Amino acid sequence: MVDGMEKKLTPGELLFNEGDKGDAMYLIREGKIKITKGRGADEKVLAVLKEGDFFGEMAIIDGSPRSAAATSVADTSLLVIDKETFRNKIKENPLIEYVLETLARRLRTTDEQIRLLTIKSEERRVVAYIITKARETGKTTDEGVEIAPFSVETMIHATGIEKDKAQEYVNNLQQVSLIKIKDDVLVVRGIADLDDYLRYIALKEKFEKP
Repeated sequence: MVDGMEKKLTPGELLFNEGDKGDAMYLIREGKIKITKGRGADEKVLAVLKEGDFFGEMAIIDGSPRSAAATSVADTSLLVIDKETFRNKIKENPLIEYVLETLARRLRTTDEQIRLLTIKSEERRVVAYIITKARETGKTTDEGVEIAPFSVETMIHATGIEKDKAQEYVNNLQQVSLIKIKDDVLVVRGIADLDDYLRYIALKEKFEKP
């Protein structure tokens, strides 16, 4: 058994947010944890975990940001296993380390596709895809956050949108200077601006409904 520290949460307390840097995994000793993706109207409950369940392991296996948010549902006691302790344990067996890292990559890809496909609006799906890629794999430059390599074909596969429609949405983002594409590199001018645009689309769709 891996040693760890104890952490206590009150009902409704946020443990971590989607997109946060992951530096520990957790085992529930007592209580319940709600795992969610998205916010506001787009929030989806993926699971409610209970005593004996563990979570947060993917972030410390592959170093990626948290793929979902975790919030306590009741008074909760957690065993906290930090990244260094966990990785030292799995490095004792290189094969286990390789298998876990491969599984984490596959699960992240599947999780992201599921999240995107739950967004009804195709335009919002495209914007959410670009924001996610910028946060997870983007490189900060003087021009903005670079996503490389980027291709519309890969985005189509992840979002399930027809090529002509996907290209139209990408062109619209370029026209309003939120992104720039050169060869196989997409540059997000500002992630916060793209977040605002995503909210704008949602509000526009809401109030344009007959």
